[in-house]
Amino acid sequence: MDVLIPLALLAVGLIIGFFVARYVYTRDDGAKASAQAEKNIKEIMAQQAEHHIHQTRQTIEAIENQCEALRQQVEEYDALLTQNLDDDTPRVPFYGEQATTYLRNNLKGKEKAKQKVTPDTQPRDFANAGSGLFVGSSKQSAADKK
Repeated sequence: MDVLIPLALLAVGLIIGFFVARYVYTRDDGAKASAQAEKNIKEIMAQQAEHHIHQTRQTIEAIENQCEALRQQVEEYDALLTQNLDDDTPRVPFYGEQATTYLRNNLKGKEKAKQKVTPDTQPRDFANAGSGLFVGSSKQSAADKK
């Protein structure tokens, strides 16, 4: 019996020691794991921020290029306007002026040559028996009276 009590106490001490050691190590591992997770999150956020800044810089450069192109176009347009205001004769002839002159000259000649012919009779109907509009009396239709 003298041997049994110390062995029982030794077994109880080992069991208690095992759970205490497990608790202490898991608490330290949990703190280390949470610190490692926090460090990983900070690295990921830093990478995302760097990527966002890079994209923002590219967007700003694109906008600046577009603004510069627009500025050049406005300056060219302004230069064209000032050139046309300085000279009374335009450098490029206006198409409308030539077209108007051409149409005016050609339409007058065609109106003179064109004669208005209104036949008093209807055209001949070449069907065997009279059909359609050409059947009927030789009276003037309402359209011809107008």
